[in-house]
Amino acid sequence: MNISITGLHLESDPKTKEYADKKTKKLLKYHPKIESISVRLLSEKNHRSENHDYYCELTVHIPGKVLEIVDTQRTILAAIDKAVDRMKTALVRAHEKQISKDHKRGVLRKFLSRFGR
Repeated sequence: MNISITGLHLESDPKTKEYADKKTKKLLKYHPKIESISVRLLSEKNHRSENHDYYCELTVHIPGKVLEIVDTQRTILAAIDKAVDRMKTALVRAHEKQISKDHKRGVLRKFLSRFGR
């Protein structure tokens, strides 16, 4: 399992990268077959004021799928939190869908073996 964290237009702050690493490692318990996680942290100056908008792009590779979440907040930590929360939901949904497909295949296999084919 590989976690990569990159920042664009951000000051190199090790605390932010540690925070993102800690939060993304928690995603491992929501889907057992995560291959890699990529985190991109972006900063963009707001066109109307001196404030910045922060983006957190999470990309998770699981077998057969790539899940992507992009979130925008006023602080980088809030963007990370919200993106991780949304990714939890997506991972749980993908895992439940895979379990359902496996169950249907098992029921079909059992039915076919019982009634010959």
